[in-house]
Amino acid sequence: MVRRWTAVRVVAYCILAAYAILSLGPFIWAFFVSVTPMTYVKDGKEVGVDIMKWPPGINLFKWPPRVFDAPMTFANYVKVFKVVPYARWILNTVIYAGLTTLGHLIFDTMGGYAFARLRFPGKNIIFTALLATLMIPTHVTIIPVYNLMVKYELVNKYAGLVLPKLTGVVTLFMMRQFFLNLPREIEEAALIDGAGVVRRFFQIVIPMSKPAMAALAIYTFLGTWNDFLWPLLMTSDKSMFTLTMGLNFFRTSYYTFWQLMMAASLLMTLPMIIIFLSFQRYFVETGATTGMKG
Repeated sequence: MVRRWTAVRVVAYCILAAYAILSLGPFIWAFFVSVTPMTYVKDGKEVGVDIMKWPPGINLFKWPPRVFDAPMTFANYVKVFKVVPYARWILNTVIYAGLTTLGHLIFDTMGGYAFARLRFPGKNIIFTALLATLMIPTHVTIIPVYNLMVKYELVNKYAGLVLPKLTGVVTLFMMRQFFLNLPREIEEAALIDGAGVVRRFFQIVIPMSKPAMAALAIYTFLGTWNDFLWPLLMTSDKSMFTLTMGLNFFRTSYYTFWQLMMAASLLMTLPMIIIFLSFQRYFVETGATTGMKG
């Protein structure tokens, strides 16, 4: 039995290692491309680098290491900030993702608590109607919402980016499920002591909901940070681009600056990896306590 269990573990680790290599493959390739110069001097002549050539001439035993038969350089990461307003795009994305996340934390938490704990006329009908909207494709509603933003002159403004994204049915449902699984005894004890709904919510429920709220913030921030469709519709001014729109800027009809695009992509991805690795335990805690009670 011990040998069989050891063999199973070895096979499992091999499968996980293979999966990890496949998952990291695109990031490794993007890194190699990002540190490859546009041109370099070879035998006294300036030579362009064809990164689409396969297989690349990788030689990591020279210093500096060579990829695609060209010396590695980190100049592309500096050049990204020089050729485009990349710092402004980072600021736009932080504002867009940050305000959207704040809106979800406020409205989804309050709405989820109301549907889980409070009693008011038509609660079940309203909640059922909200769930029914999930069957409507996003592309059906996005044009009317865009026309509304145009009517109020919110295109190329932070308000136009943020306002339609301040809450969502899926995240509201997630918070409702979490509150349904919170023990009622503490709230009932506070009710006996004379605490009202607002006091119970802020002094009792919110402190116990930190794991769910942290997971909600991470889900929302990651999704908004990587959002492309809505910024594509709402921004035409280059100074208002988010990072996803900015990456598209490096692609033209005739040529794609792959080295700069990969450098910008890795710069965009790095904060998300750090955030996910730092707060991944909240995903596990919330996943174990949501979706268990209807």
